[in-house]
Amino acid sequence: MWTFMAECHKKHLQKIMEAKSHVQVASCKITGDSGLRATMKLEMECLKWEQCFGDWINAQKSFVKFLNGWLIKCIRQENEETCNGISHFLPGRVGAPETLIVCNDWYQAVEKMSKSQVSAAIHDFASSLHQLWEKQSEEQQQRVQADYLSRDYERRVRSFYEERGINYSNGTAASEVAGLDELEKNLGFMKKRLEKQRIMHVQAVKGVNDSASSSLRSGMMSIFEALESFCLDRLKGYQQIRNPNKGGKI
Repeated sequence: MWTFMAECHKKHLQKIMEAKSHVQVASCKITGDSGLRATMKLEMECLKWEQCFGDWINAQKSFVKFLNGWLIKCIRQENEETCNGISHFLPGRVGAPETLIVCNDWYQAVEKMSKSQVSAAIHDFASSLHQLWEKQSEEQQQRVQADYLSRDYERRVRSFYEERGINYSNGTAASEVAGLDELEKNLGFMKKRLEKQRIMHVQAVKGVNDSASSSLRSGMMSIFEALESFCLDRLKGYQQIRNPNKGGKI
């Protein structure tokens, strides 16, 4: 099982490494908060994944510890004093049943199982998603502000034209409009503010996409690297479990 799982995670890692590095989750033309909701949902799922992984490890340890302790109580126990002064129960030296030998080795293997590397990788990925969500929120605010200034500027320009009895359209030539200097004087500051806001929004969009491209790819790579390493470590641990029927390891 552990060999199969390690191979699966290795393939996942390879596919991510081969994937396009640039991800576009924001655009100057995209409106709505679907991207924000998707990022938040992914962050919550990652935190849930981290919790479930930890619970899975703890459940295995608790089960094997209970089973091993119960079996030990069913047989005569002997302790052997080691050179470092720590007392260890060695089932193989007291004529313990084969079931206890296997279970005790299983217990030792499971006790060495650590969730820290995988949990840290998932947690770091969730943190990067939260940072991405913050950038998306900022981009959305920049977009809303740019849209508001654009509509306000359009309204004021239209009002200026209509006050002079001119049928306003975006294609109206500036040379045909009397009082253009007055228009520039009254709305020049607003136009500059609008242009500045649009530039800020474009930069925010770029920031979101750059952040998504780096965090999504690197975060997933770290997770699957940790999962592959975890499975290989578990494989080594289980290979140390003795199989009395075969006179060696499982």
